[in-house]
This record gives sequence, C-alpha cells and structure tokens, in this order.
Amino acid sequence: MIIDNFNLKKAVLLLAIRYTIYVLLILFCGCATTPSTLYEKPTGEYVWPPPPATPRIKWLTQWSNRYDFSGQPSAMLEVLIGRERVEKLRRPNDVVSDTAGNVYVADSEFHIVFVFDQEKHTLRFLGMGTVAAPVGLAMDNKRGVIYVSDTRLKKVFALDKNDGRTVMVLGGPGEFQSPAGMVFDDEKDRLYVADTRNHIVKVYDKDGRPLFTIGKRGNGDGELNFPSYLALDRNGRLYVVDSFNFRIQIFDREGKFLKKFGSLGDASGYFSRPKGIGVDSEGHIYVVDSSFNNFQIFNDEGRLLLWIGNVGGRPGEFYLPEGMYIDKEDRIYVADTWNRRVQVFQYLKEKK
Repeated sequence: MIIDNFNLKKAVLLLAIRYTIYVLLILFCGCATTPSTLYEKPTGEYVWPPPPATPRIKWLTQWSNRYDFSGQPSAMLEVLIGRERVEKLRRPNDVVSDTAGNVYVADSEFHIVFVFDQEKHTLRFLGMGTVAAPVGLAMDNKRGVIYVSDTRLKKVFALDKNDGRTVMVLGGPGEFQSPAGMVFDDEKDRLYVADTRNHIVKVYDKDGRPLFTIGKRGNGDGELNFPSYLALDRNGRLYVVDSFNFRIQIFDREGKFLKKFGSLGDASGYFSRPKGIGVDSEGHIYVVDSSFNNFQIFNDEGRLLLWIGNVGGRPGEFYLPEGMYIDKEDRIYVADTWNRRVQVFQYLKEKK
C-alpha cells in the first residue's frame, strides 16, 4: 500500500508538472500555433473576381481532417498523454461527391479513400487493405458504387460507397499500365478510364465489360500523350486532359473527336502541368494547373474567362493541386494536394 500511495503521488506530481509546462508555453509562446487553433477552418468571404466586379466564384469551405466534423481536440489531453492521432489528408489526388453531398478523396500516401460523410457528420474510410495507390475517383450514384483507380496495382476497384465492400475489379494482366482519372456516365452507364501510360481512354459498361478505346499516342487530333483526368458535361461530351500535349481534347460519348484547345506556355490561358478538369451547368470548362497553382475557367471555345489561385495556404490559394470535380449544384471541389486539403467553391450563375 505504501508503494501504491507513492506511485499515485508520483503520477499526480507528473501530471501537475506537465500541466504547468503547458501553461507556461501558452503564456510565453502565445504567438505560436496552439492545438486550439491548429484545426480551425478559415472564416470570411472570398469571391472572384473581387469587388467592384460582379463575383462569379465564391469560396465555401475546405475539408482536411476529422476535426472538420467533431470540433477541436483537447489541448490538455494532448499535453498529458501525448498528441492525439489525427486522421488528416496527406496526399489528396482526386475528389468526387455523391448526390447527398458526401465528399470522397483519394489519398495515395495513406492508401485509402477519405469520406467526409455529411449525412452522418463523421469521417470514415474506404479501401483499407484493398487499394495501394488510389489516384482517380468516379461515382455511380444509381448503384452507390465508387470507382477507385490504383496506379500501383494497375487496377480499378469498384467499392460500395457505404461499407467499402469490393463489388468488382477491373484490370487483368496487361490491361492497364497506369489507370488515373475517371468519370462515370450516369445516362449511358459507362465508365471512362484514362490509362495514362497507354495513352488511351478505355470505356467499360456497368458490369465491367470493355466497350471501346479512345485515342493512341501522338499529337494529332484525337491522339493523346499521357492523358490524366476526365470530365463529362451535361450533353455527354467527354473532356480529356491531354497532359503532355498541353491541351484539352473534347470527344462525343462514342469517342469521336470534336475539338481541342490549349498549348504550352507560362501565361494565363496556357498550360504548364494541366491536371484536374470539370464542367459547370453552363458549359464553362475548369482546368487545374499544378505549376500555376490555380484553376483557369474557359468558355466552350477555349477562351479564358477567369483564373483563380496562386501559391499559398489561404482560401483560394494552392500548393501543387491535382484533381477536380464539379457537382450538379455547381460546387467546385479541388484537391489541393500539398496543402493536404480539398477546397470547395461555388459557381455563381448570372441572375436572369
């Protein structure tokens, strides 16, 4: 009993010392980032173009870790027993959302898909122990299936979006070299997969049967050089980021070449490292450029309308962004890769 009392007093004393150190740190290092501010979301209104011009794009929020739902961590707990394990994005490559507004993020460093579940108000995960290097995502809303491309395993996994169960696997021997960006056509029940190192886009039906391919390596119309990300517009036109040709190519659903725009350059309206792509309800084309740390907005003819972003960590700033997705409500999701977050914007339609 004497030994127990001694150990108890020792433990209490140790806790008191740790608490005192914590208080002193707060008092003398108040200017530093503390646990209470480390996980706070930015506040304020951010719009582009800035006033007095009419705003067309508005920053909404960002998603990065479990505290986006569950509030701030306990600073006292972190000091007394060590830092809590924080489930935070490490390398988000692509992003997609479902009809309920839940946000799915492929994290190639954590080897999982983060799900910021706004229905259940929690953070959960898909693909643990299944995927190795998730890069691209696509959502089949009718069947509740999310497709995940894996560049390391050279496969595409179809997972149940709720429980993560593997529904289907695409990718037999030699089928893919480097599956990357994807998009699912809800109307035709088709999955389009950019096979980057094969320089083609592969098309599958909802049961995983191959239908046809689009492109071959080259720089002519309809030819591709390391295609990366894909998007579909409301009319079913397919947009392909033709990365090493530094352009966007547009095809119909059956793979017929329609038009192209873009070229290599270091000024607005040109491309350096084009990545994610999306199209809003009015046909504006959004292209992420990782080198420029921004996304540019073009009209249907490829004329630059507006660009948003530069290097930094504030709202509307980026650090080597990659994937992009635009939902039916014209919410714009950007995988801000090395800022380890997803930023969400809103396209503001013109009032009629």
